[in-house]
Amino acid sequence: MTKIIPWLLVLLCSTFVLAQSEKRDLALTDLSGRTFKVSDYKGRVVLVNFWATWCPPCLTEIPELVKMQREYRKEGLQVIGITYPPEKFAEVRQFTARSKVNYPIVLGNESTKASYSSSDVLPLTVVVDRTGEVREVIEGILLPEEFEEKIKPLLSRSAPRAQPRSTSKTEKKATIRITSRGYSPSSIRLRKGIPTELVFIRTTDLTCGTELRIPVFGISRSLPLNEKVIVNLTPLKSGTVKITCGMAMFKGSLIIR
Repeated sequence: MTKIIPWLLVLLCSTFVLAQSEKRDLALTDLSGRTFKVSDYKGRVVLVNFWATWCPPCLTEIPELVKMQREYRKEGLQVIGITYPPEKFAEVRQFTARSKVNYPIVLGNESTKASYSSSDVLPLTVVVDRTGEVREVIEGILLPEEFEEKIKPLLSRSAPRAQPRSTSKTEKKATIRITSRGYSPSSIRLRKGIPTELVFIRTTDLTCGTELRIPVFGISRSLPLNEKVIVNLTPLKSGTVKITCGMAMFKGSLIIR
């Protein structure tokens, strides 16, 4: 019996950690209607910033977050802003447009914030490392010295490298750009049984194409602006496979022969 108890404790702890992780990885919808999860940015250092338009310190902090996102995006930083109620959609959208916010903004609620912290302080920034682990919860304005001490070291650590993939001379590669008019090119010809690498690049904000869906292959991915999103697949049946955005306004196709 005494030997069983430690294993039960380990099991209970593991279950608790998994539940907490799932609780934090909520489905979020930004101001443009795009649905995503924080885990979609795994491999990047994420700052989940809770704020409100009625919170003066929050409004003071946002220009610095915009600057951080601009300067450290290529090093793997991703800021996500989540509002705290009460908020009105129109007011939030007007403020973010006026402030030229360059990262996703989500209208949150009390439970959204509670999934990360029980603190009542605003602003509040949750630091998530490249593996998806919460490393810090910073109450109040994120100070420059805190960024240097707590966030920069995480950025300096390279993202985990994918295992080398064997490449075949017959492998198909293609790039599809998402513009305000849709997919370019709108269709790609593939060969049945041939491994395929598709690279999607969203080049404009004026589009519904912030999400990629290829239902036949069970693919659903977010498309960050001006970043390559690589999809690998091997078509096994001939036919036409639909590509669409989250709102189904854009349509493309994979023609498999």
